[in-house]
Amino acid sequence: MKWAMTLLEFLFLVYDETENQRLHQLVNESPKSSRDAHDPSHPTSMELDLSLTQDLHNQITDHSEHSSSTRLQYTTIPNYSCYKNLEGTFDWIDDMVDRSLSIPNLIVTKTDIGDSFLKEQSSDGYDMIAMKVTGDGVAAAGRSTEKGILFLMTGIHARELAPPELVSRWIEDMIDGYGVDAEKTAILDHTEIYAVLQSNPDGRKVLEGDLNSFRRKSLNPSGGSCSPGALGVDLNRNFPFRWGLNSGSSSNKCSATYRGQSAGSEPEVQAIVDFCEAIFPNEQRKPNPEQQIQQAYGEDAKGIFFDIHSYGEIIIYPWGHEEKKTGDDGSFKALANKLKHFNDYGFSGPDNGYLYPASGATDDWAYGTLGALGMTFELGNTFYQDCDYFERNIISDNFSAFTYAAKTSTAPYRIPKGPDITSRSISVSGDSLTIRATASDSAYATVNYPNSQQAVAEVHAFIDIHPYDEQNGQTPSGIRLSEQSITVDISTLVDGKHTVYIQATDGDGYVGPVAATYFEKEGFGPTPTPACKDSTSETFQVDIIDMEQGCFWLSKNVGNEGRFNFLCELLVVALTCPRTCNKCGVFN
Repeated sequence: MKWAMTLLEFLFLVYDETENQRLHQLVNESPKSSRDAHDPSHPTSMELDLSLTQDLHNQITDHSEHSSSTRLQYTTIPNYSCYKNLEGTFDWIDDMVDRSLSIPNLIVTKTDIGDSFLKEQSSDGYDMIAMKVTGDGVAAAGRSTEKGILFLMTGIHARELAPPELVSRWIEDMIDGYGVDAEKTAILDHTEIYAVLQSNPDGRKVLEGDLNSFRRKSLNPSGGSCSPGALGVDLNRNFPFRWGLNSGSSSNKCSATYRGQSAGSEPEVQAIVDFCEAIFPNEQRKPNPEQQIQQAYGEDAKGIFFDIHSYGEIIIYPWGHEEKKTGDDGSFKALANKLKHFNDYGFSGPDNGYLYPASGATDDWAYGTLGALGMTFELGNTFYQDCDYFERNIISDNFSAFTYAAKTSTAPYRIPKGPDITSRSISVSGDSLTIRATASDSAYATVNYPNSQQAVAEVHAFIDIHPYDEQNGQTPSGIRLSEQSITVDISTLVDGKHTVYIQATDGDGYVGPVAATYFEKEGFGPTPTPACKDSTSETFQVDIIDMEQGCFWLSKNVGNEGRFNFLCELLVVALTCPRTCNKCGVFN
């Protein structure tokens, strides 16, 4: 009886009818989603919600756990050992900042951007933490470049377990690849990646302590007289753009989509608004965004804003407050179309699978007021995604999608319209370098939109200078490939590791994303980058100092600090931690 009462309370306080229909449609239409939680044979929305809730309850109590050994150093959510909990996430951010100190030219910082509602009221709440990851390799080479911006936000709805973990793992993968993987190094040297992983920390803390609560909203009661589980503000209806519309949000304080007392009234939202206004270019914004709502930003606008949610396996793009195309609809479709190549998610946009209105939401705000290309990802097929599905599907589906977005963030309204480098190979013979590459406008385009139908006009390669970089006030012209290949004299290059950058242009003049590959002069051929990653699970026994340690410990104690530099001379250590010991060239 107690569980039945909990189900009914959950039904009426967490969901509304629009949300029921939306979740049912997402899972029912997505070719990748499981329909178990939304059996269409249920005749009523009440039965549909009871089925969903029972399914979630079963996951809490009965699901099998699958955990990566690389996550065991952080505290996790009860019964979901693949997901760092709130404190574990903050500890992880600190560790990434520390790890970056041993990686030349990598910058990882964290910033306190504001306070949660409880922190404003007392000492019980949390700081709102943003992290930044970027590379300084261009400046270190004496050049300049204009970096793209990719902002990733997760956790705004407390019960959506997977998004913070996914983004943190992708960021860690990028950090570990810097200086080792040519693509990741090029991206970070030309992109500023920002992340707010816990956007609703008060709500997340309550959720982690009581998974049966299924809490969605913040902890601001707003003077309401609802039960404790229904109090709070839906932060994703509180952003100051098209706020207050009755279609897409609610004035009922007990509603799952309660929008708050005024636009941007919530401290968590204000912290994110202030931070994003500081990092996205002011010069691309409109003086009166709501009056100029249909005016296009144009293809030179910079920066991407992703709000990552679960669930539904779908990509949502503006406008969301009503089913109406933006002035930049073609650009939104171009990027969404390329992202689908990697995760095979469905679309929800105007005249393109539009599902339901959402006013005061993040993606509309980011696009409408900042000029950033704003999108929402809905991951997986349930709020409490089991670890096995998360690690087998969600990670592999979305790592490449995030990476592609980062590569285009310098001009996201334009670059995805250009052709992609679909294959490349580099070979060295003495003082000759042969570059082979193929490109296509349509290979990554899963839907045949007009901007994915052009022929490739030309492909250019650049050696040791990225096409976006300036040196002495000039950008490189590159070397044009003839018949998909070219051989270049590299006799003037010094011995060691070098980089080839490749990009293609289509018949309409659109230039696609840059691809990067390392090569080693003196006939070693291209350097296989994956083998350069340090082990995240192995340890090495150091008899000299009588301790057993791993690569993360070693990275903190070699290099600049130098206390244990001699350990890298030990074969067992160098084999386990080739990157930390700078032995990649030896062991590849």
